[in-house]
Amino acid sequence: MKKRISMISFVAVLCLVFGSVSAFAASFSFHFTPPFVGSLKSTSTQKVTTLAAAYVNPSTSATPTSYFLSPTPGSSTNATNIITDISTSGSRSLTYNSGYGGMGTSLCLSGYPSNFDFVDYNIAGTWSP
Repeated sequence: MKKRISMISFVAVLCLVFGSVSAFAASFSFHFTPPFVGSLKSTSTQKVTTLAAAYVNPSTSATPTSYFLSPTPGSSTNATNIITDISTSGSRSLTYNSGYGGMGTSLCLSGYPSNFDFVDYNIAGTWSP
């Protein structure tokens, strides 16, 4: 009986530890207005709390948009690859560039229209560093 209680306690602790490392999803909502120059939008920074893959998941189809993670809002410094011409909903993985990522790192999602000539549009969804 004592062995069983110890085993149940051990499993409960594992569930708490690994359950708290679940993927964190933040929401984003960008409104793009012409001209192309100055159209970069960013979220606030979020800490990396899991070793799960970084991703962006636009919730609707929209004008082609490019996304990347950056260490500073409004910066063109990319901490991940830039995924371009995303015009449909669905999750896309982001790959960290050398020197970025890791637990405790703070990053933001940045996006910009993939086309230089565009009209006003909105895009929203979720993302995780």
